[in-house]
Amino acid sequence: MATKPETLAALDDRYNALHALVGGIDEPHGTWQGAVGSWSVVNVLQHIDGWLVEMGEGLQRLARGERAMREGADYSNADAWNAKFVEVRGDQSMAQALAAFERSHAAFRAAAAAIPDERYGDGRTANRIVHLAALEHYAEHREQIEAYLSGSCD
Repeated sequence: MATKPETLAALDDRYNALHALVGGIDEPHGTWQGAVGSWSVVNVLQHIDGWLVEMGEGLQRLARGERAMREGADYSNADAWNAKFVEVRGDQSMAQALAAFERSHAAFRAAAAAIPDERYGDGRTANRIVHLAALEHYAEHREQIEAYLSGSCD
């Protein structure tokens, strides 16, 4: 998926699959610790929300013709970023975390759509950001949450 239309279509598909899954999770199952490691589904959504906001800003910079990554940003310690994203969002209900995910995805998708078509292609920055921050991320966590639900909701 190298072209902009292909990338955006894949983004829509992955979002819809994850949203369909998490949108049906009730409050107790959403807040139980242990869905993914020690995290609840709420924590997973908070973590995704954080990355979407952070990388969405990178896409906005890219659309303006700037470097995607802000000066001095170091993403090499993903665990620290993940913990920060969850901590900053604090105590949220399943409904609040889902609403935040919906908003951040919409903003991320709009930022991706604003990038000129010629900035997309194999190995291009726009593709890498969308792929890592959303496409792979959504699929990975959807699989983990499905496994959690199949084991805990019997």
